[in-house]
Amino acid sequence: MSRIQTSLGLNLKQDSKMKRSLSLFTLLCSLQPVFSLLDNGVCLLQVDEGPCRALIPRYYYNTITQKCEEFHYGGCNGNDNNFKSYKECLKTCYRIPKVPQMCRFPQEIGPCRALHKRYSFNMTTMQCEAFGYGGCQGNENRFLDLKVCNEYCSPHKTIPILCLDLLDRGKCAASIPRFYYKASSGTCEEFSYSGCGGSSNNFVSRRSCTDVCVKIPGHNNRQYNANRRRERRYRNNMVKDELA
Repeated sequence: MSRIQTSLGLNLKQDSKMKRSLSLFTLLCSLQPVFSLLDNGVCLLQVDEGPCRALIPRYYYNTITQKCEEFHYGGCNGNDNNFKSYKECLKTCYRIPKVPQMCRFPQEIGPCRALHKRYSFNMTTMQCEAFGYGGCQGNENRFLDLKVCNEYCSPHKTIPILCLDLLDRGKCAASIPRFYYKASSGTCEEFSYSGCGGSSNNFVSRRSCTDVCVKIPGHNNRQYNANRRRERRYRNNMVKDELA
């Protein structure tokens, strides 16, 4: 075989390897958003202590309170919403979109046996989903139609409803420094939290309050009024459902 043919063969092999490497790189880049989603997707799993009986202190992301909280891990099985430290939990889950409190309740059919089509917000899928409502009791995570559910619960680039909750110090006797969003001024202000109860407008730091409630593109009084209208429509939805 001539030197030219040998050289040509080597070049073709190198080109082939480069093309395969480039294809693999392109594939990994395209999958990166999926990997990012999976990273904090574990935060939406329900807490699972596992079947074993150890009492290992761990942390999980509570989709109802939207906070990292301690639990006791049994030591085997369970799921990936299981962190060795509060810091690790916070680092993984802090980007989970904030939604109003009533949207975080689990879907509840109620004890009655009717079959009314309603919609509830699923904190695991972050979507509004249809279900058959029994007709009595249940909880506030229940909407007459998909549009109202999406409008109220789906994460928006607007001020979350929780930021519009009134200041509520709670009903206990502690005095814990916390921050709340003051809608009238558009700023985060410090207050003393009693330690229990209160509203969702309650942040452990000024920065977390600012990140959720203030750093909103185009935030202004018009946006504030739009959120208020959205809240009124939700209340009207609940009244209509009770009368249905």
